[in-house]
Amino acid sequence: MPISLRFSRLFRQAILCLLPVLALIGSAPSSVRAGDTAELEIYGFSSHGDFFAFEQYGWQDGSGFPYSEIFVLDVRSDSWVKPSPFRRVDEVDEENGYDPEDALAETRTRNQQAAHALLDKTSIFGKGKTVAFNPATELGSNPYHIKVAPRLPLLQGETSIDLTLNEYPLKNAECAGYGVETRGFRLTMVSNGVTRTLNNDTSVPKSRRCPFSYRIERVFTFYPEKGPAVFAIFVQMESLGFEGPDRRYLAITGRL
Repeated sequence: MPISLRFSRLFRQAILCLLPVLALIGSAPSSVRAGDTAELEIYGFSSHGDFFAFEQYGWQDGSGFPYSEIFVLDVRSDSWVKPSPFRRVDEVDEENGYDPEDALAETRTRNQQAAHALLDKTSIFGKGKTVAFNPATELGSNPYHIKVAPRLPLLQGETSIDLTLNEYPLKNAECAGYGVETRGFRLTMVSNGVTRTLNNDTSVPKSRRCPFSYRIERVFTFYPEKGPAVFAIFVQMESLGFEGPDRRYLAITGRL
């Protein structure tokens, strides 16, 4: 077995022992926190707005292994379409040298191939556009509130989308054992005079991996020729990582 692959297995065993220490890393000043921030590629809506898909990808902190995660969502129920999500991590043998960008491109290609049948079945067609973008690099922006026109020009009777995110403590016994004070969030939307609760956590999903921070990151909308307008709101989440907080995306979908 190549040395790097043996190391990767030892790494995964070691991280379980080091998790309590990671909480101390997570509490360090932001200027010295590393971690892994996923890149985001939006595949968009299907032509009728019934389905939505996106990919997040990058290199894992600690191991440096390339990864790709592809999600396909049913817009009406705001739920994953099985067998989505497609998750892939490739162990990289560094003994003979490798190009990180090439390795990531290969991982993404293979994961896209795995997701191809479902993307085709749901007719994901790249529909929609970003109407608001609020990245973590915008240091003066409000991570918890955003007000945006869902399209231009707005037609008579249409109004803005007003989003508010509230964080609150939500205990998780396993994460507490690592010293992480996990949090959930509530996301509300006011549009056309109606207030809707889009998300209201009552427990911490295991897939979030000990989350402790959230922000509204992006708003994506689509107006089909027939049928109601649809949206996808991206919430960026910080969760427990090896070298610092890992940043991943949650997508919340629905009809306007």
